[in-house]
Amino acid sequence: MSTIAQISTPLGSGGIAIVRISGDDALKIGRSLFYSKKIQNSDITPRLLYIGDFDLGDAKERCMMVYFKAPYSFTGEDVVEFQIHGGEYLATKVLDRIVEKGASLAQNGEFSKRAFLNGKMSLDEAEATIDMINATSDAEIKASSKLAEGSLFKQVKKIQDDLKNGVANLEVALDYPEHDDEAMSEQAVVEILKNSFETLKNLEKTYKNGEKIKFGVDVAIVGKPNVGKSSLLNALLKEDRAIVTDVKGTTRDTLKETVNYKGLKINFIDTAGIRESDDIVEKIGVEKSKKTIEQSDIILFVIDGSESLDNEDKELEKNLDKSKVIYVINKSDMPKKVNIGNAIVVSAKQNINIDAVFDEILRKTRLDKIDYSQLQITNKRHYEALKEAIEMIEKVTSENSVTLDILDMQIKKIWQKLGEITGETANEAIIDEIFSKFCLGK
Repeated sequence: MSTIAQISTPLGSGGIAIVRISGDDALKIGRSLFYSKKIQNSDITPRLLYIGDFDLGDAKERCMMVYFKAPYSFTGEDVVEFQIHGGEYLATKVLDRIVEKGASLAQNGEFSKRAFLNGKMSLDEAEATIDMINATSDAEIKASSKLAEGSLFKQVKKIQDDLKNGVANLEVALDYPEHDDEAMSEQAVVEILKNSFETLKNLEKTYKNGEKIKFGVDVAIVGKPNVGKSSLLNALLKEDRAIVTDVKGTTRDTLKETVNYKGLKINFIDTAGIRESDDIVEKIGVEKSKKTIEQSDIILFVIDGSESLDNEDKELEKNLDKSKVIYVINKSDMPKKVNIGNAIVVSAKQNINIDAVFDEILRKTRLDKIDYSQLQITNKRHYEALKEAIEMIEKVTSENSVTLDILDMQIKKIWQKLGEITGETANEAIIDEIFSKFCLGK
């Protein structure tokens, strides 16, 4: 492969910038542009920082250079990195000089793609790296870290090895039927499939939490007009984002905001008060609210505690999925006229008992019980591959009579499906799409 180069730090002014070269000619190009007394007439020691001057053509840049000898580098190839002063124009000038010496400009994620192609990381580990870079919560970092250390790869690889062993023994039985007693029995192969099914099913189940770790819990704030939904949203956000007035029907659209609480993302959606209205704009808002409520993970049903429950409250409650509802009685700073046993009583106006709402959301979704020492599937591509492999196993093990050749063929298909996770059988289009999500220089 050609030698590639790119700036690996964000463009802009900063303490340092790093320009990376990878490929067969990395050291040759690096030495042609860098001068240091320490390496003038000697070999460069890998993984040792050298201070010297980078040749800019008409000027010099005092910087440091480090060399990573293949295969002991990020990409598995010879890699040279220059640590220079962090100016955008300066970094671009250094990169231009490296290109002049024969390197090609690296595309998005090309260093990581080479690491994958050279066996330095599996495809699922590469995706974990993307998730780490894009993480916006502690929970995402913890889940991505577990994936990046190879937890999923090890479990999937173990299943693939077991399946491969099963196939090998089946093919002995197919090729040499007279020695069938020496080959693994069909029942033993089915046992491998059942054990694989249990492992895969346990992994698949973690996606329910993993999806919430990655995208957050969607919480719809619901109630009739003027019960304090927007005030509650502002209290949860600890800032004024929603308009609060005494006029009914002020909120005419859904308003979504995300809060990090105890390392997890919670997406609050303030909905328009659901009621009959002749106002066309408000009617659109009400329809959007109904859709939001249906799709949400949790519903905060807000009730005005200073007024008795009326038919409007009861009618609205009747149409809610009770398994998702958390009752919130607002306006605790005023005389109380409502009593619901399992409700959280708050004052959005005076920020009283707001954290109790957060804690109940985590309790109800069971996100407060997540064990981050265990792998959590957060990637939809991994989830779909696991799901399809599970369905394949279910199909082949549920059939009353399966010939050895069909069983052999089905196990190979399951092996290939699992290989899409690790990258062993992923097609080039999938690989290219994954690495295109990386930034330049990674």
